[in-house]
Amino acid sequence: MIPTSSILSLLVLATEVLAISSNTCALAGPGFPSPSHLSNSSLLSDAVAQFEKSLQDVQLGLQENNTAWGVALFSSKENKTLYERYFTPSIDAGVSKVDGNSIFRIGSVSKVFTVWSFLIEVGDEHFNDPITKYVPELANLRYTNETYPPEVYNDIDHVRWEEVTLGELASHAAGIPRDPTFNDLGAALDSSQAATLGFPTLEKAQIPTCSAPGTNRTCTRSELFSYLLKQHPHFPTAHSPSYSNVAFTLLGYAQQVITGAPVSAAITNNIMKALGMNHSSFQDIPLSGGVILGDKSEVGWNEQLGPLSPAGAIFSSTSDMVKAGQAILQSTLISPAQTRRWLKPLIQTGYLSTAVGAPWEIRYLTLSDERISQVHTKQGDEGTYHAALVLSPEHDLGWIVLAAGTPTANVANVRETLMNSFGNLFLPMAEQQAADEAKSNFAGNFVDKTTNSSVTVQAGPSGSPGLLVTSLISRGVQVIGPESPLIQLYGAGQYARLYPSNLRATSMSKGGLGTYDSRLGFRATYFNATQPGEVQDGCLESWTALGAPTYGSVAFDDWVFDMREDGTAKSLNVRLLQVVMERE
Repeated sequence: MIPTSSILSLLVLATEVLAISSNTCALAGPGFPSPSHLSNSSLLSDAVAQFEKSLQDVQLGLQENNTAWGVALFSSKENKTLYERYFTPSIDAGVSKVDGNSIFRIGSVSKVFTVWSFLIEVGDEHFNDPITKYVPELANLRYTNETYPPEVYNDIDHVRWEEVTLGELASHAAGIPRDPTFNDLGAALDSSQAATLGFPTLEKAQIPTCSAPGTNRTCTRSELFSYLLKQHPHFPTAHSPSYSNVAFTLLGYAQQVITGAPVSAAITNNIMKALGMNHSSFQDIPLSGGVILGDKSEVGWNEQLGPLSPAGAIFSSTSDMVKAGQAILQSTLISPAQTRRWLKPLIQTGYLSTAVGAPWEIRYLTLSDERISQVHTKQGDEGTYHAALVLSPEHDLGWIVLAAGTPTANVANVRETLMNSFGNLFLPMAEQQAADEAKSNFAGNFVDKTTNSSVTVQAGPSGSPGLLVTSLISRGVQVIGPESPLIQLYGAGQYARLYPSNLRATSMSKGGLGTYDSRLGFRATYFNATQPGEVQDGCLESWTALGAPTYGSVAFDDWVFDMREDGTAKSLNVRLLQVVMERE
């Protein structure tokens, strides 16, 4: 809690910043309301043209004869696909022409559906429960300590399963092994091959007999635990992200205990059927429509994952993945509050640019010197199939990449290049469109002549997030501006930036056929960075001072725009001042 004396003093920091376009301490979330008119935007046309041009770059290898792919860009704000493109090689690809209904394996993108189905049926209230509560094979384990008998505590050799929570399983934060046998080379290498790698010869009991390279069947549940419990932990829980496929098997087992139904039924019924994903399936191999560039076994089309299916067994199409992405961004199957919690980082990697969610691979992309955007991704790889789901909740925008290839094709590079097109082309395009729409919808002079009050709102310099307030006059007194008395008292009078709070009120349209956002909430900030690079956060006050000061129980940073049905602002209510100013 910040005392009142600190509130008065910390506001003085804003006066130290002379250039309003530098060192902006932006609030988390969008810099502007998400764009509403991307489909008719010349910026989109330009970005698409640049993307199409990149397809002709031979060095990028996006139109090689050994790969097939599909991409789609969609807006959840407009509820439509903005752009889609498909590539069919001249060789047999299993389908005569790749289109939006062509089916690919999506590999580990399946993990999104596994967590999603858990949230639909159970919510996240069980995320802090230990896995031992639901999986008896992991409960009350006792290990002998014959190798190092003097030790009284040991978490190097065995996972402390009673400490592993469901939320940690969903976010790769449990510190447990990656797979029971899936990447174990014991069955694929004979003793001479092992010797050439410097590996010792394994005893027969050490060689996996299921779900491993060189085996021809999937593991049973009991076999899965037999192999899993032989492995060592990677880390203590909640220490560092460590990718785990078997974590999603365990999460599925827990879900079945809680709900009484297997995760396969939950995904099929609650997601695929609910959204009309008619070209998608969990585990069941499609009989037609598949993109298959070679022998089905060699490319991984027929591979069965057995107990690891919740980690990567889904088949889907570009059009179906768009439906899924739209539903996530629109909170179609879970509440908006649940969606917001789901789309938050749960553990940080060892580098600043990436965090991990459940099961999101969250990237922090720099859009300008003053703006970082959080983008949620999930990549998947199964055989020669490589997929990506990319979502930007701040822009209500998504990007789907599905790719397949021959056994010798470098499909992962194709997926990477196509995936990066979102960050290089389409995300900056959406950010600029949002800024342009904000200028059109909100910028201008707002006036109440009866009280001699006015406010000037600008879009701000290019690349700067937030609406810029350069002048606010209330009852003849300059509250924001160079002559504001608040500069000496609070240090908050030079200018302000307005950021969408994502709080809104909706009303019925005049025709009665729908609703529209009739009021949009913004929070005003008055602070810029002080000394970057210090342990003390130079932007600390931008969020710790939100809601202060108040006057008559209303915060100084509480601003609300009254909106027309066409999305333009008609008035602005600085609620502490108790005055509504009309837009000129």
